[in-house]
Amino acid sequence: MRLAEIIDSFQGLPALVVGDLMLDEYIFGRATRISQEAPVMVVRQVGASSVPGGAANVAMNMAALGAVASTVGVVGDDAAGVLLGESLRARGIQSAGLIRDASRPTTRKVRVVANHSHQVLRIDHEDETPVSREIEQKLLDMALDALPNQRVVLVSDYQKGSISDWGIRTIVEAAGKAGIPVVANPKPKSLLSYSGACLVSLNRFEAADALHLDEISSSEAATVAARQLRESLGVENILVTLGGDGMVAASASGSFHVPAIPVAVYDEAGAGDTVIATLALAVAAGNFGREALELASRAAAAVVRKVGVATPSKQDLDELRDL
Repeated sequence: MRLAEIIDSFQGLPALVVGDLMLDEYIFGRATRISQEAPVMVVRQVGASSVPGGAANVAMNMAALGAVASTVGVVGDDAAGVLLGESLRARGIQSAGLIRDASRPTTRKVRVVANHSHQVLRIDHEDETPVSREIEQKLLDMALDALPNQRVVLVSDYQKGSISDWGIRTIVEAAGKAGIPVVANPKPKSLLSYSGACLVSLNRFEAADALHLDEISSSEAATVAARQLRESLGVENILVTLGGDGMVAASASGSFHVPAIPVAVYDEAGAGDTVIATLALAVAAGNFGREALELASRAAAAVVRKVGVATPSKQDLDELRDL
């Protein structure tokens, strides 16, 4: 199957993203000198911008790929939460539910970027404590209400407290009963809650942690790890991403490795979101396989050429269609 056919299969697919919504903010400037107060760079600000991040960026990637994406998540009762909601709507993301929680701030990642591309500092505004059971119940009610209209549910868990193991199991069980595949990019400590999911994605460090290994140093080792994780977790497919070494998937039909696309100048922020969004849509369309991994790898390569968290552009997709 050509990449163009896979991209075409994404068009109009309804997809729900549940998880940790964030706002990625950027302060752009010029590095002018070293401060006399301390051995740090002085950056003269020339601009600023913000884009949806975290689970919201996953939804953004789905929409960029042609899906009808919606989100459910928790934001603070603050200006950042309002801006995040407005940013999602402006980019065509359906809001199945943005729950305001006055007890915590909207998660924000503020990056200082000097001389067009050099990130010199990141400041995180966040509260990683779990939300209250009342707030989580609201999140689950909204997610379950939206579930029947979806072709795939993606749980995007950055361990910022929006969803607990109980909430994850509730979504996986409900989606399973409805015949809707669940895709996730979890952290190792919540892995067991995804039993029954269609696809779980981990990077090489998370996979090593989950298997109590010192490291996963090669694609061969990643293949073994993916097979072990698939069997032990009871999920249909496991993906292990390897950065510059590509990615490895294990499924019932076997395992395979897809190399990374070489990129000379890159910013890796958000590349994992592009990969998991692409593969979730491939699962929804029934096209998960080697070609889908190749598409995810190439889409991520297009994204890392951009400064900051980004999504594939129409030009990027047109170029992929021609391959």
